[in-house]
Amino acid sequence: MARPRNEELFNTIKKTAYRQLITYGYADTTYQSIASACGVTRTAVQNYYPTKNDLQMQFFSDLLTVTKQAVENEGIHQENEFDFMLCIGELTFLYLMQDAGTRKFLMEVSNSREMTEETLDFEFQWGISFLSTPLSVSEQKFHDDVLVSMGGFYTILYSYLKDGKPFDTRTHLGRVVRTIMHDYGYSYDDAKAFVETHHVTDTELAAVCEQIDIAMDL
Repeated sequence: MARPRNEELFNTIKKTAYRQLITYGYADTTYQSIASACGVTRTAVQNYYPTKNDLQMQFFSDLLTVTKQAVENEGIHQENEFDFMLCIGELTFLYLMQDAGTRKFLMEVSNSREMTEETLDFEFQWGISFLSTPLSVSEQKFHDDVLVSMGGFYTILYSYLKDGKPFDTRTHLGRVVRTIMHDYGYSYDDAKAFVETHHVTDTELAAVCEQIDIAMDL
């Protein structure tokens, strides 16, 4: 029988690992660095996160969850599910574009084929469970369209981050959401017009980022 999880230790390890990810990036966050900061063994960390990929995927999942909750708390961008999805997506990536550590983390994830593929699959599953509107295309076509558009997003993101150039998150992520909306029956023109009028504002970003930091204890 599996040994019960020590919730206090787990939370300590999780918070320490998340802080290191957004401060030092993926490569420089190691099992040993987490263990040393927590005063535990490397094996103790691996008991909760058998691979570093498990760690970064759980971080993304938790970040999306708390971002969604923060948007609901603020009562913003709830005109429909596409407005809600665009808002959560923009806020998640804008949060991760704030400083050098989080940008380094994003660059490393987007440069790894293995991590990008796993992240894309997670985002597809999240998206299709999030939307209740019936698809106007097959699920396979929707899957392929999401992978192509989000894959392109990560490719462009990596290029800009690697070269140290400003990245327009709203514009590039908006194109992804326009593709999704088209698969749900919107014309390209209607989807473009909708996205252009539903981007998050800097005021909304600041309010949600504050809630994210509190919820994730970062």
